[in-house]
Amino acid sequence: MQQHLIFIDIDGTLIHDDQTVSQYTKDTLARLQAAGHIVYIATGRMKPLAELVRAQLNPQIKLINSNGAMYELATKQYYHFLERPALADVVEIVEQYQAPVRLFTKDQVYHNLDNLDNLNALSFLAKSLVKDSFHHFKNAAELDNRGIVNGLVAGVPIPTIKKIRLELASSPNLVVSSSSMENVELLPLDVSKASAVNAVQKFYKIPKERTIVFGNGENDIPMLEAAQVSVAMANSEKIVFDHASYQTLTNEADGVAVFLNEYFK
Repeated sequence: MQQHLIFIDIDGTLIHDDQTVSQYTKDTLARLQAAGHIVYIATGRMKPLAELVRAQLNPQIKLINSNGAMYELATKQYYHFLERPALADVVEIVEQYQAPVRLFTKDQVYHNLDNLDNLNALSFLAKSLVKDSFHHFKNAAELDNRGIVNGLVAGVPIPTIKKIRLELASSPNLVVSSSSMENVELLPLDVSKASAVNAVQKFYKIPKERTIVFGNGENDIPMLEAAQVSVAMANSEKIVFDHASYQTLTNEADGVAVFLNEYFK
């Protein structure tokens, strides 16, 4: 079969809920790579957290991080940054609602939590990164020239999240998305997982017709639309099914590997 590009979201898609990748999935992806297909992880996670998953697979897996604001092509790393006006809008709006925000560089986290004892509010981040990776900020000026690629607002009730999202979506300086009802994801203008997928397709000269994408959340929808073979996990948010041409089993049932073994048999 001709060479394909395969893009796989991490959380709720590739990995089990305990953060592990099954041996079945590892073997499936390695077999397809050996056959010449190119496999990418495409995630909203910052790079160090995506690296934890790549380490369970193999070094030849490529990465799209930060919902498309960072991606690998061959040996090069490409970046898109949230500019000063976007960061100013974010800080103003989260202050209005007294909402926690975390802003990510390639390997650092800037947050507005008042003390480090509250780092448990950062959940998986706090468990996976050393404390030296976290930096408190008080105003937007402190974020200048930090290389912020994306951000996340979470930690307030869902009705408040909805209000914050509406206000952020009205800004002409950034793009908003979501990986669950409980958060708002922040991206540079014209950036999404799809923009990174398109860059990879162009680089390898592999068209939409030979691109396979797996996802389960709203932030996966743009990249699902960038592939002819778009696959929603059975555990996907309802809106995702409307943008996928196929459905597979849940992440817990290794739906990615099950679909790929059937597709490439």
